Amino acid sequence: MATELKRIELHVDADPCFAAAAGGAVRCLAEFAGMPEDVCREFQEATIRACLEAFKLRPTASHVVEFCRFADRVEVVVDPNAGTAAIRLSRSVNSHS
Repeated sequence: MATELKRIELHVDADPCFAAAAGGAVRCLAEFAGMPEDVCREFQEATIRACLEAFKLRPTASHVVEFCRFADRVEVVVDPNAGTAAIRLSRSVNSHS
């Protein structure tokens, strides 16, 4: 199976509107990857929650949301350079929830 990486990096301020935008972006990626509707929706909601959590922990900082699409999964990392404070989410393209 090919593991070609497609990566998008979003730089945002700690504004809840940007959490919603990140959720919308991951929803599109999940849909394009062929994930089931319920998985797409849950992944979107999880991404919004992760962003809001990061924004709450560091309200004055700029944040990075990294989206990576592999052949078998989609990953989101909120604040990837934050070490152990980075929030990582991943969903398999073959998920059947």
